[in-house]
Amino acid sequence: MARNRLIALGLFAAALAGISLVGGPVSYGFFFFTLTVPVISLIYTLILLFRFKIYQELETRSVVAESPVQFYFTLQNEDLFAHAGIRTGFFTDYSTITGLDSSTVYELLPHTGVSNRTTLVCRYRGEYEIGVRTVTVMDYLRLFSITFRNPETLRVTVMPRWEVLRGVACLEELAASARDSLITPNDPDVLVREYVPGDDIRTIHWKATARTGQPMVRTRIGEESPGISILMDSCRYDEAPDRYLPPENKLLETTLSLAYYYPARGIRTAVYAFDQGVCRYTLENTGSYERFYAELARFRFRPDSTQEKLFAAADTEPAIYRGNAVILVLSAWSDAAGAMVSQLGKSAIPVLVCLVTDEACGIPETEEGARVHFLTIGTDESLTEVFA
Repeated sequence: MARNRLIALGLFAAALAGISLVGGPVSYGFFFFTLTVPVISLIYTLILLFRFKIYQELETRSVVAESPVQFYFTLQNEDLFAHAGIRTGFFTDYSTITGLDSSTVYELLPHTGVSNRTTLVCRYRGEYEIGVRTVTVMDYLRLFSITFRNPETLRVTVMPRWEVLRGVACLEELAASARDSLITPNDPDVLVREYVPGDDIRTIHWKATARTGQPMVRTRIGEESPGISILMDSCRYDEAPDRYLPPENKLLETTLSLAYYYPARGIRTAVYAFDQGVCRYTLENTGSYERFYAELARFRFRPDSTQEKLFAAADTEPAIYRGNAVILVLSAWSDAAGAMVSQLGKSAIPVLVCLVTDEACGIPETEEGARVHFLTIGTDESLTEVFA
């Protein structure tokens, strides 16, 4: 385009020199030609700016992070004249589109269009714009181009994904602790009886079995306490979408994946978060996971939902201290987190801390004797690799 402008400027300079030095109808005719063609090209480009049509849609509005969906968009010429040059630009910060090149220039004949069907992948959970971001229109001679923002962008709400985790040492240690001591024989609400054929083997009380020398199963009356409690950091630490979308997405993804891991092994799970008060999401078994997922996926992070408020609210939940293990899913380590780990350590409760961060960080200091495991998870890391 710069070359074409230089050529047009050179022709205009030559025409100007011609009428100044030679004169005559030919020189003046050439001068007016070099003068009016750019003006006509500019007017044509402005007409395209207001007449151009673009349509786009997704195969579904139920979009899950990292899951491909079909994306369609159509460039349409509804005029009696051709559209010489159309180029599209796409949102690429939080989504990717395969098979399309933003440098492609389309030429549309009258009453024709170009339809594109491709795959779009949203990278993070949240609400943001996707698809065609900008449109550039050009004239025939490529002297002018005008880029404008697509006035009808697609805005979607993306749900978090979750992964089926493999058994690793730190997760299995918590699972073993929950299976063996979820309910103790000294609990007044617990009944221990002999095993009979047909009983769920997951209800076997291994300590009572070892003590009596015969299989014993546990039953319970009243409310059951969760075997595993997960406390999820609920604070939005930044207002810029590119700063808060990746960590919030990974916090929810980690929490959902861990919440599924334990009920699949017969261990009850409860997730605690903070949103103007403590929020509790319980999962008894994998059969109710869809309901659990739908509730937790809608959770909203807020700047005032600090770790201090989360842990203060959790400290009033006796079920956490009646359980057998706690997992902290955090965006950052804080003094409040250290105090919470210390408090759980005094109750002899094992703790797994999952730090979601892309920054290099060492293992935080904890009190001697505390049963704590630390894992660092990058915002773009696969959980199946982290927990491999």
